[in-house]
Amino acid sequence: MHRQTNSLKHLKFLSQKMSVARTLTTLSVRRGERELVAPARPTPYEFKVLSDIDDQEVLRFYRSGAFFYRGDASKSGIDPAKAIKSAISEALVHYYPLAGRFRELQPTRKLVVECTGEGVVFVEADANVRMEDFGDSVAPPVPCYDELLPEQESATAVVVDRPLLFAQVTRLTCGGFVFGFQICHCIADGPGIVQFLTALTEFTRGVPGAPTLCRRPLGEALRLLLEAKARAEQEGYVQSVAGFNAAHRRPAFPKARTYLISDMTQGGMMAVDFGWGTPVYGGPATIILATFHLEGRNEAGEAGVNVPTRLPVLALERLKVEVSKGLITVSGGTVSEPDADKNKSALVSGHTLAKL
Repeated sequence: MHRQTNSLKHLKFLSQKMSVARTLTTLSVRRGERELVAPARPTPYEFKVLSDIDDQEVLRFYRSGAFFYRGDASKSGIDPAKAIKSAISEALVHYYPLAGRFRELQPTRKLVVECTGEGVVFVEADANVRMEDFGDSVAPPVPCYDELLPEQESATAVVVDRPLLFAQVTRLTCGGFVFGFQICHCIADGPGIVQFLTALTEFTRGVPGAPTLCRRPLGEALRLLLEAKARAEQEGYVQSVAGFNAAHRRPAFPKARTYLISDMTQGGMMAVDFGWGTPVYGGPATIILATFHLEGRNEAGEAGVNVPTRLPVLALERLKVEVSKGLITVSGGTVSEPDADKNKSALVSGHTLAKL
């Protein structure tokens, strides 16, 4: 009975994924013109030098993210693209380095931000699908991410003299939308991205004065960071990454035979609410360079950790069995071997998500 139940659940999951893949083969996205969105008000013109940690060569690429939102009847008269575009302009007043451009100091190639106020790239788009067409469990790499992101996805990129942030809002036929973005990893990591997005959602929702920004402006966060670094320096802990990078002029990160894991379970991305409620999915759009541990729920609605895995079908099935063996010993149950013949078509849209 246990074997039959597991097989039925697995086949049901595969059927759903294949149905999603078939539906999205007809996806058509119509993009508008790329626009530069500048800060809503004048901002300081200055140069900001990046730290040796932020200025690593391996970070010179654009990290992508995607947030999927269902339609809301109370928002029927509001265009999410227009609302978010306006909010970006307001948020850039407080996060004005994002509206600038990276310059390279020679001969060291040290990155600095020239706070020019030029703005970030914004794209409005429309897709001929509904939120339901993406299925019940969106996970990276998200379906059709190349259509939902404003730039081509890549593990490396030229970041000098280019916008630091690219954003696209894709409206769906059901009233929902997808917010996709790419931000230079040198300017922000996961927590920094969430901090900016949180400010962005406050302006989108029309929060008076964006109180979070008023209570804790960016300067306050930087002050706390500098104080923490000073304390660590006094205690002798800074002779680590920062010191090593400075002494060796930012050596290249060894990508070969390196396995990167990024724990996003506490990142707060599933709480990013533009006013349409919490996202169906919010997090990385692809799995380039790292394996992400994400917030997730199983079929019973129980909270857990979602680990997107890209492996050959048989290897993935073996992994599921071995992990299940470790979990099942707690309850004293049994685990059956997978039926390889039934799972030959399990690789859908280039990846399979293991539901453990």
